[in-house]
Amino acid sequence: MALGAHGHIDFHDDPGSGRVRARARFRDFDGTCRPVTRWGATRAEAEARLLEALTDQAAFPAGDWTRGARVAVAIGLWRADLEASALAPATRQLYEAAARLYVQPALGQVRLGELTPAVIDRALTLVKVNKGTQPARAARRALSSLCADAVRHAIGHNPVRDSRPIPCEHRQARALTPAEAADLQTRLAADPRATRLDLPDLVQFMLGTGVRIGEAAAVRDAVLDLDAGTVHINATIIRVPGVGLRIQPHTKTTASQRVLALPAPVLDTLRHRRAVGRPTGPAGVVFCSPTGQLRDPSNTQADLRGTLDRIGYPWVTSHTFRKTVASRLDDQGFSIRHIADQLGHARPSTTLDHYLGRRAVTTADHAAALADLAARG
Repeated sequence: MALGAHGHIDFHDDPGSGRVRARARFRDFDGTCRPVTRWGATRAEAEARLLEALTDQAAFPAGDWTRGARVAVAIGLWRADLEASALAPATRQLYEAAARLYVQPALGQVRLGELTPAVIDRALTLVKVNKGTQPARAARRALSSLCADAVRHAIGHNPVRDSRPIPCEHRQARALTPAEAADLQTRLAADPRATRLDLPDLVQFMLGTGVRIGEAAAVRDAVLDLDAGTVHINATIIRVPGVGLRIQPHTKTTASQRVLALPAPVLDTLRHRRAVGRPTGPAGVVFCSPTGQLRDPSNTQADLRGTLDRIGYPWVTSHTFRKTVASRLDDQGFSIRHIADQLGHARPSTTLDHYLGRRAVTTADHAAALADLAARG
């Protein structure tokens, strides 16, 4: 017999109790054949119980991972493995939140062995209807990660792979024109609250580089070379539950670690900040919070949202700055691969699909092409 297989089932009627015994030999995963026995009031009942026991035995459980474990229990086991994984802390937080908020309510009482593409499709459809497309997509990613972990322990395949993908509703990317970028910066500089929050310089830096808001908040004096006119993007700001804000010493992906040439207006601003002794935050972060601490990307997003609404640009978000940089470089004739390098995308297709290859250093030509975006009116 093969490992995990069982032999012929035989039955024995016990006249004393009136019950029926079903028994079969099972070849365990150490190669040893062992008898497995179950009783029932009838042959059919005894056989059903025996086959269920043999199925569980063949599942080769590892610790608490079994085909019979409920998804709610498996989530706890998966979290322990997730903490030891190589995933970025922010990604782990997103997966854990999606599992807690969407997967557990929808599938928590389902057993791992009961997860099928049909069951998963139904659950994710309900999440999409009740919570929206993005929560459903997040739930699918978290559940796929959980099932991938379960494959290594208890189940034979990942059923999420065969479930129906949840398409993302792509919106047409809208970018600022150079005139709009200059006007937006002029209005920011004239807004007292925006100035107090140091948003004008931060926005100029993002418009001149296309970096993510967490990457901009993590720029330190140590990664700036004002003589060479470059910045090394090699970190981001994250919030760790129970710890608080910290500088993550690597970016979102390997491709996100890059050296960018800075446009002249951005260099002028950075030199001025250094010349006047503008305070820096922990580890020398350039764009610290108003209290001199690390800048929280989420809080900065909220501050920026309120300010943009107030100054007449309600359709603009921090992501619009990245799309604007991509569009500007595209207008200037740079290839999709070069634009992906500037934005820190691992795949140029992401740049093409969502914002309209990889190099360690972006050319100074990029900085010249972005100079009018970063110029203040």
